[in-house]
Amino acid sequence: MAGRIRVLPSGVTFHVADDESVFAAATRQGVRWPSVCQGDCECGVCYMVVEDGADRLNPRSRQEADRLALGLKANEPRARLACRTHLHGDVTVTRRGVRAHG
Repeated sequence: MAGRIRVLPSGVTFHVADDESVFAAATRQGVRWPSVCQGDCECGVCYMVVEDGADRLNPRSRQEADRLALGLKANEPRARLACRTHLHGDVTVTRRGVRAHG
């Protein structure tokens, strides 16, 4: 496994595998992660703010940077899109609306 992500304020924690986005890992494990485009990097709704472990994430792609520049989090340097972010260790983020099913 590439790492674990802890999501505040809900406290939901789950594993993210190698070459798997945070959004894909959440979906695979039944964790509800807000999105409109379901991981296609078109809506920007899946944004998250990195609280700890930014050095354990893949670099922002041009597509991710462009989408973030268009959205509400354009001025938040710690913002990332869950659909384009991969882990290389444990990370803590803030994203309201994330919750485990059941």
